[in-house]
Amino acid sequence: MKANDEPKQVFLGGACGLTTWRKDIAIPLFEAAAVSYHNPQMPLGAWKEDDQYDEMRRKDECLVQLFVINGDTRGVASVAEVAYLIGARKPVAIVMEDIKAGTDVYGRTIDQVEADDLNRGRIFVRAMAERHGVPIFTDIAEGTRHCIELVKSLENSLTIHQVKETLAQIKYSSHTFEVDEAPGGFHIWIVGMEQDAYSGEPALQKGRKWFVSQTCEISDVVRTAFKAISTWAEHEARENFKYKKVRVFSPHIDLDALVDFKASGKKNLIEEKPAKNQSCSV
Repeated sequence: MKANDEPKQVFLGGACGLTTWRKDIAIPLFEAAAVSYHNPQMPLGAWKEDDQYDEMRRKDECLVQLFVINGDTRGVASVAEVAYLIGARKPVAIVMEDIKAGTDVYGRTIDQVEADDLNRGRIFVRAMAERHGVPIFTDIAEGTRHCIELVKSLENSLTIHQVKETLAQIKYSSHTFEVDEAPGGFHIWIVGMEQDAYSGEPALQKGRKWFVSQTCEISDVVRTAFKAISTWAEHEARENFKYKKVRVFSPHIDLDALVDFKASGKKNLIEEKPAKNQSCSV
């Protein structure tokens, strides 16, 4: 990885085009605070659909995303993305203004009907932000300073990039790990080809999801991965172990059916007392 391609702390999202808020306001504040950033802004019309994949990777790597949706841009895509980030409880700093009728956006005047329609999206974002306790600023410098505070509070937190790199170094048979972001951390789970215990055919199997807090350390990710593998192995053992041709320890026993069976008064059929002077373990 090249030095200039290393993960940054902040992704400068929001309005691009001919806007200058990044270089005029945000970047000087980030540099003064020694906060690294990725600036996705390109010349007007240079952005292509393929650039989206690089942007998504960069966003995943950053601790915080700063979104500026000011009053001289439609910002439809940015409004949708900010709503998603709030709902997913990802660290985001938001600067947003309503758009006014009569505003010129790239040579086209916004009339009242269009302004009202565009502002509905902004109203929705404000409502979601209030519900989730996410502040929204109208001043770019103030929003940038809030973003810096978020970065400082999360500096030692795990990133999805770190979790992926850690899981990539774990080897267990031909199995692999997958990871996804979750509120306050990440979900990891194991994936691999196994012989189906019922059909006998090889099939892609997925383990349960395990939560790793973003406040954990790399060693905790490794330990959680080992627990996932151990549970996977036990699951396979339970599926393949039979007594009198019955999977007596099947991991797929219906718990409600088991409760009904216990409530029927037949508990002596599934509970045995150990013989005298005999110990038992689970």
